[in-house]
Amino acid sequence: MTPVYLQRGALQCALGADLATASRALGDDRKAKGRSFLLHELQQPRTYLDVAGPAHTLDARLDQLLRETLGAEHGSLDDCVLIVASTSLDIVDLETQAAEQGQFLPDDSTSLDRIAEQLRERWGFADAFTLNTACTSAANGLLYGARMLADGQFARAVLIAYETPSALAMQGFGALDLLSPSGHYRPFHPERDGLVLGETYAAALLSLEPGAAPLARLLGGFSACDTSSLTTTREDGSHIDWVMQQALKSAERTAGDIALVKLHGTATQANDVAERNGMLSLYGEHMPALCVLKPWLGHTLGACGLSETLLLMKALQQHQLPGLDYAAEASLPLSCERIQLPGDAVLLANFFGFGGNNASLVLQCMGGAQ
Repeated sequence: MTPVYLQRGALQCALGADLATASRALGDDRKAKGRSFLLHELQQPRTYLDVAGPAHTLDARLDQLLRETLGAEHGSLDDCVLIVASTSLDIVDLETQAAEQGQFLPDDSTSLDRIAEQLRERWGFADAFTLNTACTSAANGLLYGARMLADGQFARAVLIAYETPSALAMQGFGALDLLSPSGHYRPFHPERDGLVLGETYAAALLSLEPGAAPLARLLGGFSACDTSSLTTTREDGSHIDWVMQQALKSAERTAGDIALVKLHGTATQANDVAERNGMLSLYGEHMPALCVLKPWLGHTLGACGLSETLLLMKALQQHQLPGLDYAAEASLPLSCERIQLPGDAVLLANFFGFGGNNASLVLQCMGGAQ
């Protein structure tokens, strides 16, 4: 794969209303408190992690992301493609509309394409594409953007990824019994009890040239769908192992070159078991440093491929990654100590989602802590 640079990025998440604030919060090991909502069927409370700061409309948030990512002097965007990745579609708008109408009508839209086209027209992008592949949506957006740049179709690419706090997502995951009753998000802990959903809005500018101060270099990656099940990937980890190996191959790296693996770590039974087995298949007992990010910003679903990538790379540039207080009990060798990497370290970032959608990215730090 032809490497591309993540030149700039913007992030709004539970840790902060911008990328710098969020990365400082992560570096200081400050977890968001979240708010409680009620599961209708069980009449039990669950936790949701909203974006820090005042509420805004989706249009306002996406325009703010583009302003931060493109910069004041971005010039004409007729050489730039827009990619929008999400599982949210326009569900929040539809929920509001249905409440006003008293019902959901057959002609009401749930189109992500509509949102992307509105942004393309408003900002003047050369073209716009959308991706909705469960938890791998944004990771696939990075890979597709890199491919289009390498093919010479565009000079620049902007990826936007977001997940909104919709009642459909909250109640749906609750009905699947995947939400943590305790609100303690503990991937790979033997007593983990599920995930905590998180709201996020993220954007990144991709190019073949590094720019002034790039966040990261995307060296390679691979994505594939495990069709052995309608909902999950194989718990023996074989498909996950294969995806990671193919990602390394595309980046012309080996497993031994990896200084850190950012695990997907949903804290759900099937996903954690499959990822653990995949890691054991690739590395055996001798693994590089491991980290998880969802305990700090929640599971941001289709946006996690970008929200977690931006947060990870920014934190490694400016801070250390915090350790986990339950690391000694985890089923993978997570660290209880803070993690600091060389400035040019190579990382593997995993995103393994619902329906067996699995993706791994190979990233290189740019100017991290020494």
